[in-house]
Amino acid sequence: MEERITSMIPRYGKLNKIYTGIMSGDSFSFEKQQFISDFYREYGDTQTFETALISLMLEMNAAHFSILLNSLKREIESNISTYNTCKEFFNCLDTGYVCRQHESRFDWGIDRQMEVTNGYYRELMEANGSLEAVGFREHDRQEEELLERRYERCKREYDKEKAKLDELYRQKEQARREALQCLQNRCGDICRLGGSLLAILEKYLTDQKKKEREEKEEKGISSSGTTPASPSAYFPMRLLSAIYEKCNGVQFETVSELDFYANLNLQPCEGRLKIRPREKARVCYLIFLMGETLPKPDREKWKEDVMNLLGIDDTYYKSKYKEPVSDFPSDSNQEFAREMRSVFR
Repeated sequence: MEERITSMIPRYGKLNKIYTGIMSGDSFSFEKQQFISDFYREYGDTQTFETALISLMLEMNAAHFSILLNSLKREIESNISTYNTCKEFFNCLDTGYVCRQHESRFDWGIDRQMEVTNGYYRELMEANGSLEAVGFREHDRQEEELLERRYERCKREYDKEKAKLDELYRQKEQARREALQCLQNRCGDICRLGGSLLAILEKYLTDQKKKEREEKEEKGISSSGTTPASPSAYFPMRLLSAIYEKCNGVQFETVSELDFYANLNLQPCEGRLKIRPREKARVCYLIFLMGETLPKPDREKWKEDVMNLLGIDDTYYKSKYKEPVSDFPSDSNQEFAREMRSVFR
């Protein structure tokens, strides 16, 4: 159940990235339409969503549950806002065209392979006719063996080409079934689904706040007369989801997305973020890019704290943070810089 909710955040992030890309002029491909259709099919049942949410609430601690719900809420609100900004544009996406293109992409290959297969079929029929005809005239054993070998060779060649043709037909049929599942434009449906999901989230966010207040009242007020507030997030889940997709298991040891989010926002979590061997310089560049998105008063404080968390010395940081965009970067540094540009553009 937990995976169903936690997986929604990066999938909503990818959905929002698809929407933004299409609005910016990127092509609307079948793969994007398929993702949109699959998304609605997977998360369209609000009752299942609420059941998973209740199960997760009972399993997770309050702080993580609140972070998760707020992150998901931001992604849903972003999706609704993007759709409503260009509602007519999204409603007019020609989903039927991309589905037809997806199915028909095998037609040229089928026509070409059909010609090849028919050529071998004609040779096979000719060889078969010669073999049958030899029985009605005088011949020796050597001639019959030659005709038999010719027939067997033609049959092997025909069967090989026929198998290629059958495979193309199988792929076309598979594409046809995929296209039929994705014909409908689901952008409006997903927007309405988002509204329903937000209503459910608001209910549990309200319940969570009430529960936290009750727990504070039971424990009593601390000796200073105040209760420490939970640290606010420096970065939105949308940005961190994109970084997580590129860096988890590559620059950092593998962690859950929730722990990744909490670490980089300097919030309490169960799994500590660790840099993988030979990746520290690239992480320094990542820290620089993330810091540039923050207001100046927060930037230095966050950089200092996150460097302490990751075990990066200030002198090392200053000497390495521009290495991926230096005058002579390595191929791996160039690739990393290119991926980060796609995240921070």
